[in-house]
Amino acid sequence: MIEFQGRSLVGGYGIGPALVSQMPINFAAAFGRAANAIPGQRSVINDRHHDLFKKKIKGTVLIFSACIGSTFTGMVLMQIMYKKEAPVAMVVHATDPLIVAGSVLANVWFKCGIPVVEYDRQDMFNMVRTGDIIEVNGDNGKIKICS
Repeated sequence: MIEFQGRSLVGGYGIGPALVSQMPINFAAAFGRAANAIPGQRSVINDRHHDLFKKKIKGTVLIFSACIGSTFTGMVLMQIMYKKEAPVAMVVHATDPLIVAGSVLANVWFKCGIPVVEYDRQDMFNMVRTGDIIEVNGDNGKIKICS
């Protein structure tokens, strides 16, 4: 088992298969399409310019480099969490307040936020592959590769 120590941003616990991208994600562009209004399609990344295009984030540990784009990001993330279409946790290389705000607001308003951990070193992208089972502890910032 390989373990990384990140910086806890939003508490909680999540375990699931990794969905990994070194590309920044524009959450408003990825989840603000008409196709995302269809039940069962809310968690599909619909940004044609992204390497995770057409991938579902629901139930995954989303590991990505950064958030780009709209200030609407926090609300998009909160809506995905509220609709139960969210990842079980997010690990981000370079976070910003919008990512954290989405999960915090989902926690405060709907009791459904997810853990967010920042890991600011590149080695994780060399070690974790999409599909690996990842455990994220948002309370202490620990990230484990279980398989």
